[in-house]
Amino acid sequence: MKKETRFWGAVILTLTLCVLFGGLLLACMRPMEDRAYDLSLMWEGEAMPEGWVYDQKGWVVFTQEGDAVNELTPNGFGGFDNLDELGQTFYFSRVFSEEVDSPTLRLGTANSTVTVFLDGAVLYTDCPELDNRIGSLRLPMLEWYREEPVLVTLPQNYQGRTLTIAQSTNPSGGEKAEPSLTVWPCSVTLYCGHAYESALIADSFRTAVPAALVFASGALLLALFTMRVRKGKPDLGTLCGGLTAFSWLAGRLSLAFLPNAQLGPLPVDVSALARELSLTLLLVFLASRLTGRRRMAVGLLAGAQGVTALVEIALQITEWPVLLLQAAIPVVGLAGLAAALLCGALEWKRSWFFRVFCPLTAAGIVLWAALGFWQFPGNALGIPGLLLRPLAGMMTAAALAAALAEAVYWEIDRRTEVRLLLQRGALAQNSYEALRQQHEQVMKLRHDMINHFRYLRQTTTDEKTAEYLDGLIGENEKIRPVIQSGNEMLNVILNGKLSAAADAGIAVEVARTQAPDKLPLTDAELCSLMMNLLDNAIEAASAAGVKRRYIKLDMHVQNNYFVFTCENGATPDWVKKETAPGRGLGIKIIKQIAARYGNLFDTEYGDDYYRVTVPLSLRQPRK
Repeated sequence: MKKETRFWGAVILTLTLCVLFGGLLLACMRPMEDRAYDLSLMWEGEAMPEGWVYDQKGWVVFTQEGDAVNELTPNGFGGFDNLDELGQTFYFSRVFSEEVDSPTLRLGTANSTVTVFLDGAVLYTDCPELDNRIGSLRLPMLEWYREEPVLVTLPQNYQGRTLTIAQSTNPSGGEKAEPSLTVWPCSVTLYCGHAYESALIADSFRTAVPAALVFASGALLLALFTMRVRKGKPDLGTLCGGLTAFSWLAGRLSLAFLPNAQLGPLPVDVSALARELSLTLLLVFLASRLTGRRRMAVGLLAGAQGVTALVEIALQITEWPVLLLQAAIPVVGLAGLAAALLCGALEWKRSWFFRVFCPLTAAGIVLWAALGFWQFPGNALGIPGLLLRPLAGMMTAAALAAALAEAVYWEIDRRTEVRLLLQRGALAQNSYEALRQQHEQVMKLRHDMINHFRYLRQTTTDEKTAEYLDGLIGENEKIRPVIQSGNEMLNVILNGKLSAAADAGIAVEVARTQAPDKLPLTDAELCSLMMNLLDNAIEAASAAGVKRRYIKLDMHVQNNYFVFTCENGATPDWVKKETAPGRGLGIKIIKQIAARYGNLFDTEYGDDYYRVTVPLSLRQPRK
């Protein structure tokens, strides 16, 4: 219970961290919206723009001395009248309703000083030495004109709060030194302060994150290909998967590094060339995962896609304006992708790869269509080209993910099988030890019984009793094991297992029992080999529906080979199960051991029998 609780706790922790940091990563790929609101009360520049209409935009302009507030009167051109005295500081205030990311105020204050309040709290001031409270300020004018506007960063929870700006006025009254002056609030703009930087960061993330994931996928697939080559089982499909990832990466990075600017004008579009090569390799990779005629069909379309890529390169180099041919080129790639997806769906039950690939591709298509990422051009010839790129991208991502998931699945399955094989090998060793101890006990009992019989024979005076004891002693001395092959370990194993077979109602037949006293195998290998051979034979001959319950053994030496043959009755269902991929642990152990000694293992089976032959070379040095 505690172990299961810890496991689910670890699962929840892992998923939580993945969702949290995955969300942060996706957030970095979304740029801040470059939105700006002009909150100014007048126009910029000297001349009034044509069609300009005054809008107070929610501002209230006033003066305040202590608690006494005097609201100023708008003149309809962005100015406000009825200032009490020259040089008096005035205020203009409004409630924020606009929404922007990274909110920033830009104030065009020229030679005026300002103090900015949010809900009465000071955010910025040109005069920190003054009593910066609304109603207590008397701001001086600047002695120079600002070359740059004043920028004030707002807190993220600014919406619904009151912005108040205090601005100084000229004590000389400016050009019109009159008792009642018009004041002109400075220009105010609310905008996203980090929109440009955010766009650069988001664009970098949108390039770097998929590129890093694809690079990692390609590297893992090529590493998997290398491992399989080392094991003598090269998988060209895995190689094509790795090349697909790197060719897609080349097309993506060619846009970032701008090769035309660094290397000079190129005769072909490098990005388009890499994209076409990636599509061709993707089709080859998907074809390698198919079987039969489906593999042939998708393979032919992959070849056709490769030809169209060459045609497109030729058109770029020669600059032939063959518009109809250029419009037809995407049709081949689109047909190949559609055929691969359809064939994959048909092989759903057979292939674990397509059980992952098809749902991922379908989910990508649904999401792409639901979010409205597509727009059809006016020319119908452009529709295949419009559909090809997103579909190729989705299927590439799905194929790489499915390939990696398949590799993980098979690795887990392989490790599980290795663990089971080790357990079965250990079980065979334990079974042999039990048989050996049982054999020793039986031999001791026989020896002790004969000694007892002889003692009784010596002490008895009755003739009939003496005659009876002589008979028992003779019979016990004649008892020999069923199999005497010349190899002590073989004798123990075969006699113990064949006795168990006889108890199960299985007829036992031994043709020849010739074996050398020493074999090149280690004791552990010989034990695992014979135990698994006989356990499989007993299991098959005992299965329901077997026509003939029998086991037939033949062991002999021929041409410096020890040849061991075990034949047993079996049903077609048992044979099918034993030869199915991922099954038949006993046979796999036998194959592994035989592979170390010439790899001459052979099986033969029919509707009612199963035969295994293992020749072992006697010329190899004993381990």
